[in-house]
Amino acid sequence: MTGQRTEAPDGYDDLARNPTRVSRRVPGPRRRGERHPGTDLGPAPGRAGARAARAAAVALVVAAAGALVDTALWGRPGWVFAVTAALGAALAARTCTRAGAWWLISAPPLVVAVVTVACEEAAGITTLQGKGLATAAVRWAVDGFPAMAAAEAVLIAVLLVRGVRAGRHGGRKRSGRNSGA
Repeated sequence: MTGQRTEAPDGYDDLARNPTRVSRRVPGPRRRGERHPGTDLGPAPGRAGARAARAAAVALVVAAAGALVDTALWGRPGWVFAVTAALGAALAARTCTRAGAWWLISAPPLVVAVVTVACEEAAGITTLQGKGLATAAVRWAVDGFPAMAAAEAVLIAVLLVRGVRAGRHGGRKRSGRNSGA
């Protein structure tokens, strides 16, 4: 029945003109981090990266404190540095967001490398000139490896425990639909 009008039950054939269905309220601006209405998009983008950066900074400060103690006592970073690097990684993994964890996984080797180079340069153990630079780089890698390995292992362990606990307690909402694959 093309071209014929139908009667609407409330007397209005155009829903836009129906005064009972029209909302005059205009939504105001959202606050930062507020969820979008009607969607499950989460907080504003970029916050996970900022939180991961703060977590990596905490790991850097804790690892640097341990490296300073080791350098003051024995002249180069050692086991105190490895323990504090692992502690800093655990604190960072505990405080980061789920999205920020992917950024944080790459942080321990970088943090340990920077702290190792800074401590050995401050102690005057190596020189950054000519052929000595290659030898110094090998020494930095050897001196920093125990701390890198400990920090990375602890970080991954804490993130895995967080993931298992979140899955057990229903921390993530799952869809009831199949993926279709």
